[in-house]
Amino acid sequence: MPTFRYRAYGLDGAVAEGTVDAATSDAASELLWGRGLSPYQLRPATGGGTKWWNRDITIGGGSRRTDLLAFTRDFSMLNAAGIPMDNALHILKAQASTPRLRMLIESLLADVLNGVSLSDAMQKQPEVFPQDYIAIVRAGETGGRLAGVLVELAELLSQRAEIRQRVQSALIYPSLLVVLSVATLSVILGSLIPSIAPIFSQGGKPLPASLGFMLAIRDHWLEIVILIGIVASALAGVFTAAYRKPEGRKRLDHWKLRVPLIGSFLLSQETARFTRTLGSMLKAGVPLSQAAKSSAALVRNRYIAESLDRAIEAIHQGSSLNGALREDAVLPSIALQMIAVGEEAGKLEQMLTNVALMLESEVQSWIDRFMSALTPALTVGIALLVGGLILPVMNAVLSITDMAAR
Repeated sequence: MPTFRYRAYGLDGAVAEGTVDAATSDAASELLWGRGLSPYQLRPATGGGTKWWNRDITIGGGSRRTDLLAFTRDFSMLNAAGIPMDNALHILKAQASTPRLRMLIESLLADVLNGVSLSDAMQKQPEVFPQDYIAIVRAGETGGRLAGVLVELAELLSQRAEIRQRVQSALIYPSLLVVLSVATLSVILGSLIPSIAPIFSQGGKPLPASLGFMLAIRDHWLEIVILIGIVASALAGVFTAAYRKPEGRKRLDHWKLRVPLIGSFLLSQETARFTRTLGSMLKAGVPLSQAAKSSAALVRNRYIAESLDRAIEAIHQGSSLNGALREDAVLPSIALQMIAVGEEAGKLEQMLTNVALMLESEVQSWIDRFMSALTPALTVGIALLVGGLILPVMNAVLSITDMAAR
């Protein structure tokens, strides 16, 4: 029987987590409700879930992101117009642009008509709706501001889609450079050098070391590829095994944060995810401790997540959000300062949203700078590589010319 991992609120408002065995996610949810728990996160435990041979065949994840953006954008507009949820879903179903989007909306509509909340219906589609998305929708339902939450989500998803499109567009030219460089190297190693090498043996001259090295690569390329594959697989296996252990994953995530540039990028990304979700939940009227617990559960970096868990324990004991985060959490100093100002001014929800917007803008700027530097760096690197191969060939050609002159 499948095992599901859950996070739920108890009767006293405390957060409980663990595993439950049930045939389906619906059955697991019913079991938890029977125990007096209100589940807000339910997913198959590691190693469980549907076997790969029983899953739907899909190509890539981009189309699901497109479906999510299209659904959120259109659904938010209909909700903002005051159209009832079931009528809005009927309209979206009739206007669905793809069969998969239509099936998704049909599933949501069937659950809503059966009395299931929208967030619980989305919980059954984890391959489409991320956990942070569902948490924000649930907060909107709790606070009676679902329309506003959906508008915020549509704007966030549109921004993320724009970033992905800009990255994909920026990668076109570097990809062409890599393909052309590989083709050039293949011609040099596969045709040009083998045609020059016999001339030296016929002339009684030793083959230059550089040409001998290139010929060795050409003759043993398969062994080299296999060796690289074995080493890469071994390293991947070691990292995977370490990542599956909680302590190993925590150490790896901590190491990521210490890497120059990449660490600050990951920290800003995780902080933006935490503050946006927390701000949306607080706007919806969710108590601070519960909202912080739910928001911290969405942080993927375990080192940051554990620091947030320690801060949340301090909040349970009566500490302010700013004091708890400043004491225990691993967050950017500018974010902590803005949270402190928002808490003192009584505008914590809005300030958390502002923090998320600022950090998301920083992440976007970081990506833009990286992509702007990638193209010239690749151009220079490929030019040096090709030049390093051409130079020995040219020297060999000049040597052949000298041999012919003598």
